[in-house]
Amino acid sequence: MFLAAILVLAQTAFQEKVTVSYVEVPVTVIRDGAPVRGLTKDNFEILDGGEKRAIDSFDAIDFAAVAGKKSVSPLNPASRRSFLLVFDLSFSSPKSIQRAQSAARDFVARSVDNRDLVAIGTVDVDRGFRFLTAFTTDRELLVAAIADPVTFRTPDPLQIAGSNPFGDVVPTNTTGSAERNDRYADIAADYARGASRADDDYRRTRAKKQVETLGRIARSMRSVGGRKHLVLLSEGFDPRLFSGRAAADSAEQNEENRAIEFGEVWKVDSDKRFGSSSSQKTLALMADEFRRADVVLHAVDIQGLRVQNTVREGAKANLNEGLFLLANATGGTVFRNSNDISGDFDRLVRQHEVVYVLGFNAPVGHTGKFHELRVRLVNVPNARAQHRGGYYDQGGESAIERSLSMAEIIVNDVPQNDIGFATLAAAFPTGDTRAQVPVLLEIKGTDLIAKAKNNVATTDIFVYGFDQDGIVRDAIYQRVIVDASKAGDRLRNHGIRFYGTLRLPPGSYALKTLVRVLESDANGYQRTNIEVPRNGDVSL
Repeated sequence: MFLAAILVLAQTAFQEKVTVSYVEVPVTVIRDGAPVRGLTKDNFEILDGGEKRAIDSFDAIDFAAVAGKKSVSPLNPASRRSFLLVFDLSFSSPKSIQRAQSAARDFVARSVDNRDLVAIGTVDVDRGFRFLTAFTTDRELLVAAIADPVTFRTPDPLQIAGSNPFGDVVPTNTTGSAERNDRYADIAADYARGASRADDDYRRTRAKKQVETLGRIARSMRSVGGRKHLVLLSEGFDPRLFSGRAAADSAEQNEENRAIEFGEVWKVDSDKRFGSSSSQKTLALMADEFRRADVVLHAVDIQGLRVQNTVREGAKANLNEGLFLLANATGGTVFRNSNDISGDFDRLVRQHEVVYVLGFNAPVGHTGKFHELRVRLVNVPNARAQHRGGYYDQGGESAIERSLSMAEIIVNDVPQNDIGFATLAAAFPTGDTRAQVPVLLEIKGTDLIAKAKNNVATTDIFVYGFDQDGIVRDAIYQRVIVDASKAGDRLRNHGIRFYGTLRLPPGSYALKTLVRVLESDANGYQRTNIEVPRNGDVSL
């Protein structure tokens, strides 16, 4: 329910924004595929650009110890686990997509903790990447997106509250003429080689586009706090498009060797023989984007158990090494040759049950500069540490990054003091299953004027009611366009008052309110905990 905004006096105290250069590094330590527990601050060293930094804060959270506990209390964003499930619509069959949907539903229902953040997306070579949801705790929204990953849309601007392109990728099979005449056989063979090379170029171009898109996804996740895991649900592309012919293809290699021996070099496809250097460069650039954004790509082979022969074609290469190329480049894991995708998800979550958060003060550098990070383990034998590859100084954000940043502020209760405001909310039973919860905001007008550009402050107001399961039961969104040239004096003297009403069933709630000025990316955020009583109860 939305009502118009009116100008009134805002009677509250406001904090000034303080900018500090403080970096938090989430670290997972793994030995033999299992998390290492019980480590202390003395077991870690941080190198920032090769220079050792003092660890000023240390925290550890064991998600297994708090599994199943309901809580709407804030949690350090750096210690939260964020999982982005991406359905690959280009390199997956319809049957495999259905298996992936079933496993993703199980993952959301039973594998992740209540405090874990999950987002859903799709990647399509022809249509690019699409976020179906932002990172959220609203499991009902996630299940709805998983059920319809192709056309799903949420009316929520921040995506945190509630013709079929699944086609088989069938490579073109071109064969030479069966004529016995040697001359025509050679012509047919040359034609077949050219057609095969063109087909390889087409499929290589599509695979490169997907790799480039994955890199852009990682870059858009730079603004999301904590350790991020992109889980690609795919059958994968042919690895030979990137890395060249497998060693087992000896017959084709012998044929090319004979062609080289007789000087017929035009018969040799160097990309097919040795791998494509441009494709490998694209893969390296993607890996760099993942490392810089602190994202790890894990690949789940949704084809399941693979066979190396078919009734019609006999022995046939049926590889998922393309998934290995993607995951290995980012330090991730490939779950393959299994019909138990849900079990793969469980193993992924178990590997990251324990998160250590190391904090240190960093020097202020140039805007947008990337700082390399390295975490060394001390007296932790036979273990490896997974952590972010570095951090950025403050810099510009893309539209997707801004949207994810706003969603993260709300989900993770990140303090924001650019725009000052006060919040008042109370629950009133109505005799219905849902109580009315009026929400009153008083927004400081001088802050809106200060953050306006060309005397215009386009102000977005978001209010979400999160229950103890992290599900958004109701929400309010309103945009108010403020013209300081016409209402400047009234804004300075009275501010803005906004009134709206949520309808919530009985229970404990966190009302999370974000006020944002688009022209300057300035934010104000507040969290208000309320109890909605049952009918007949009295709440004071």
